Amino acid sequence: MNWPQIRQRYERWFQGWLVLAPIVGFGSTTLVKNQLYRVWKVTHGLTDGISAAEAREQGLVPPDWSGAAWYGGATVVVFTVFYVLAARTWASHTNDNLTPHD
Repeated sequence: MNWPQIRQRYERWFQGWLVLAPIVGFGSTTLVKNQLYRVWKVTHGLTDGISAAEAREQGLVPPDWSGAAWYGGATVVVFTVFYVLAARTWASHTNDNLTPHD
């Protein structure tokens, strides 16, 4: 294996992954957390304007968000697999001139 050549072909992809992976994980966690909270509010007869703090004041216990965190982590893993496959496909079908390195 020629490590400088591998680095040249995949470094931009890795830099993109460093930016996108946390966004995908945080975004997925936030979306699922909001949906879980919305479903919980509907099942308890609360309106959309009620916050978690207001629900606690009424004696209700909002759901645990650990499931949303696990979902966000799993989303990052799946995203990473697809991202690696896309990077390998791109690198194997282009020449060195299309993946410049500064």
